[in-house]
Amino acid sequence: MTVFHAAFTDAMGSHPAALSGHITGGDPASAGLSVYRNTAIKARIDALQANYPTVADLAGEDWFRAAAGAFIAQQPGDDPAMAGYGAGLADWLMRFPPAREHPYFAPAARLDRAWTEAHLAADADPLRADEAARLGLALTGLSLVLHPSARVFWFDWTAPSLWLAHRYPDSMAALEWRLAGEGLLIVRPELEVTAHRLSVAGHAFLQAIRLGRPLGAAAAVAQGAAPGVNVSTLFTDLIAVGAFAGFGQGTFR
Repeated sequence: MTVFHAAFTDAMGSHPAALSGHITGGDPASAGLSVYRNTAIKARIDALQANYPTVADLAGEDWFRAAAGAFIAQQPGDDPAMAGYGAGLADWLMRFPPAREHPYFAPAARLDRAWTEAHLAADADPLRADEAARLGLALTGLSLVLHPSARVFWFDWTAPSLWLAHRYPDSMAALEWRLAGEGLLIVRPELEVTAHRLSVAGHAFLQAIRLGRPLGAAAAVAQGAAPGVNVSTLFTDLIAVGAFAGFGQGTFR
């Protein structure tokens, strides 16, 4: 990248004066540069709104777009592809003073980001129930692999319900923010990104799988988190939503 191109990129972000040594104030290009920069900023704001629709819905369009402008000034990004733009928005919202009275904005942003990551994740065939069933008891000694698109969350607040109520209105989730633990699995086993509530046992089970624990050990972790849970049903339900992509390295299929 030449010095000029580096300055141009900087000028499109948060330092419009970066090109002062290349373009004089009377240069007709200055006006064009301003238009180009404003167009680039608008494109990023539009991308943020598209990538974080739940946050935009919760905050209102005017508030969100104003906040997006402040975010872009600090994190303009350097990837011309806008599909994944805004990875740092959730952390940024936690530090953004006007968002402090809205503690649900950052969790909603994390879930919106997870949806985008699931959408862009690598494809993989999900584990099928018949594949697992034919292994019988041998299955308990095997490790599983989460689907590449799987994103697993646990919140001490009802962030999943609030997010589901906005992102998936048909979910019948409660539109409220209160102190109550909730888990969520976001995954795209095929063409569509889906979201599924997780019990404390389901979350514990998936976290154990993520850490490479064999199925039997993961089952014990789930039972420890929620004594009496039916692990067979839990496992079957997770297979049904496409949470797994097969067995871990060194195990057999």
